[in-house]
Amino acid sequence: MLISTSVWQALTEAGVALVPRSADRVELSYADVRATLTVIASPTPLTRRDIAMSIDRHAGPCLIIVPSATAAVREAVDAAGWSWLIDGEQQVTGVLRLDGEQVALRPPTEAVKRSAKRGRVPWGTFTLVRRLIQQPYATQQELAVLVGVSQPRISQALAALADDDLVRRTSSGWVVRNLDEAILWWLSTYPGPGGISTYWYSLASVVEQARAVVELVAGKDAAGVVVSGDVAADVIAPWRAPTRAILYAREGVNLADAGFLPAGDEEATLELTVPRDPGLWPASGQAVPGLPLADPLQVLWDIRRSPGPDNEEAAQRVWNTLRQRHHDRRYAA
Repeated sequence: MLISTSVWQALTEAGVALVPRSADRVELSYADVRATLTVIASPTPLTRRDIAMSIDRHAGPCLIIVPSATAAVREAVDAAGWSWLIDGEQQVTGVLRLDGEQVALRPPTEAVKRSAKRGRVPWGTFTLVRRLIQQPYATQQELAVLVGVSQPRISQALAALADDDLVRRTSSGWVVRNLDEAILWWLSTYPGPGGISTYWYSLASVVEQARAVVELVAGKDAAGVVVSGDVAADVIAPWRAPTRAILYAREGVNLADAGFLPAGDEEATLELTVPRDPGLWPASGQAVPGLPLADPLQVLWDIRRSPGPDNEEAAQRVWNTLRQRHHDRRYAA
């Protein structure tokens, strides 16, 4: 995530409200001031040269988030009028600049040594596997439309998946060779949806919380929110009472306006993410009244990381449902 739960909690405790406006832009407000910042998060410390390159690329104000920073790097960020946070092992520290107002979070510590940076996430490949599971025997042209990338990119991704014996081409189109192996591959390599998450608490039932957020977000964008995790699993394959609502939105909202309280990751009853992954949105309308569902693989991934001792049993029920749906679609084609 661009913004970790520790950063979210530190901002909340400092009285700073955070609302994601996209997968890498947030609106921060403190008292009567607010600012929309582009988030530049790095898993490794940055150099002064890194900061200079970022300043050249971004015209507007940014928020730098790093695990540590030298005094020289902090001075470079300050000189640009940008905000910075250090998401260290023990505490979150930094300085936010919001429309002339400065909000400080305790002094930082010095930098630790650099390590390798992560590469780009192949969202198109992950989406391609999602769509192949949902629509067996799709042609390359159909897959390009379903995934939302060019046919050459689809051809390249299919070739790589075929080399790994995950997919094969038939006279009717492309299919996964073995559904369970494809799901296992996806779950073991998927890095998560990326983007920015916020965490909230409410005394209402988890399902009621999900419906309230869907109604709130859908008021601005009817197709801008989907439900995943426990609540979606309970729709797909009922097994246990949902304990946390997980939702994805194209733009965040401040749920404090709807009676929710900001919370830490452990005590949160609802998690709202503005994701980077475009594939978690379903290719076709798969919904029940008031509850538009995320792509089934996303539901499976989220249910496996949800709290509770029986989450694996709930995940297995969703998996079994995916297996049956895939079988029915494959042999109906």
